[in-house]
Amino acid sequence: MSRRVWGSGLALTLLCATLAGAQPAASTRRVIRPAGGPADRPYAPGVMVGKTLYISGQLGLPGTGATPADLTAQTKQAMDGIGAVLTAAGLGYQHLVKCHVYLANMDDYAAMNAAYGAHFTERVPARTTVQAAGLPAGAGVEIGCIGYADLAAISVVRPPAGALPAPLGPYSPAVWAGDTLYVSGMGGQDPATKAVGEAVEAQVRQTVANITTTLKAAGLQATDVVHAQAYATRVTEADALSAALAASFGAADVPPVGLVAVPRLPGPIRAEITFVAVRPAQARAPIGSGGRLHGLAAGPTLYVSAESAPEAGAGIEAQARAVFATLRGTLQDGGLTLRDTVSVVVYLSDLADMAAMNTVFRETFPTDPPARVTIQVQPQGQERIRVGLIAAR
Repeated sequence: MSRRVWGSGLALTLLCATLAGAQPAASTRRVIRPAGGPADRPYAPGVMVGKTLYISGQLGLPGTGATPADLTAQTKQAMDGIGAVLTAAGLGYQHLVKCHVYLANMDDYAAMNAAYGAHFTERVPARTTVQAAGLPAGAGVEIGCIGYADLAAISVVRPPAGALPAPLGPYSPAVWAGDTLYVSGMGGQDPATKAVGEAVEAQVRQTVANITTTLKAAGLQATDVVHAQAYATRVTEADALSAALAASFGAADVPPVGLVAVPRLPGPIRAEITFVAVRPAQARAPIGSGGRLHGLAAGPTLYVSAESAPEAGAGIEAQARAVFATLRGTLQDGGLTLRDTVSVVVYLSDLADMAAMNTVFRETFPTDPPARVTIQVQPQGQERIRVGLIAAR
């Protein structure tokens, strides 16, 4: 199936589909706040929409004093924060289906794995792990997760033995949560030879091949992918990564993509990609203009590409306001508003811009804000901020 790109007329298309009964009924959205948690944050600890729970990034803080907390303690602290949000929503760790782990130093990968894995007794979620250029408050780790309330609808996808590179930690290749498949971040290692190509284009081709193997095991294909998040370790290779991803999919089938540069990824890889896919029966509607896909509605959920606005000026507030204006337009084209946003990822080129960004974030989401993850990434040109989001009706 090829994806058509729609303009602002999509809202009318969605409205007609709703009247025809093709669109699912609106889901209940509620902010989740653990008892005793901080109340001064501009984002929600968690947002539950339907059966899906989006959990904000939880920090492992080093503290102060002569003996700062090590990564084992910090990872436990971050996972305890996730557990508190899960408990407030009436869920547990067994309900987690996808986690993103951001480390301040990839050398702490093994310590994080041990502390993280201790929170799971059987099935483990899909997971993506990268090293950020910096984390808020000097944290050594930040973890954001997605949970799903219906345990009976959660299952792990396991391709045949040897079909994928050996996992480097406690994570599943992919996990079904109802009609949505969350795929772990994958790199370009050949599962047979263990080799990693030197060129980033070769790494992307192998990464897509590994993910295609996973999709096939789930009974899906590339056209069922509705969102992708890509990471490059070299800013100069970001464009090549994006072009190679488009070539691997075919120009008509590239999903909304977020792409940022980070200092380091697990092992020798220089490119990592994580996908979200849905069952073929899920109604889909692309949103975009000028040949570019800005978002993709899949059932009740709208996945929006990460946007930046360096042309708005040198100041962080001007760029942030321009970015949210662009995102607002995409949501409107999808028949939604900013109030329907459930999860936001903010990529800053400098964490010193956090306070100013928070000012704009509060203006944008004055009540019942979404869950949020914030990390520092490697600067791309004059870009100060890049933002991606998920919304749901």
